[in-house]
Amino acid sequence: MSIQDILIKFKEHGYKITPQRQEIINVMLQENRHMTVDDIHGKISARFPNLSVDTVYRNVGVLEQLEMLDKTDFGDGKGRYKLVEKVGHRHHLICLKCGSSEEVDFCPLDYLDQGQIKDKNFAITRHNFEIFGYCARCSKKED
Repeated sequence: MSIQDILIKFKEHGYKITPQRQEIINVMLQENRHMTVDDIHGKISARFPNLSVDTVYRNVGVLEQLEMLDKTDFGDGKGRYKLVEKVGHRHHLICLKCGSSEEVDFCPLDYLDQGQIKDKNFAITRHNFEIFGYCARCSKKED
């Protein structure tokens, strides 16, 4: 997803395009990894010293509401966000050290007994599938 695609979606939903909002999106595009709000704020604060963490939270919330973000938790209770590359459900390998993620085509729902879900009268609207570990680059650093 390009910055233009994101900005168009903002405009379509009635959101203004501010320099701060553009910078948040630019940082997320450049980093291309799962980041906490504090990570994002840290990357932007030199250019926008008056930008509050609350403003970053609000903008991340808008991106999430517009379904342009993946949100994950590395098990430490902190939400981490990454701009999505495509709409629809996605599955990732996520590095616990550097936060990089790689999309995988495998979907565990393909192997789930759908009859059990129907028997419980449950309608799936979305799901997450994330495998946590260490990427090749971080694994080499550990050796």
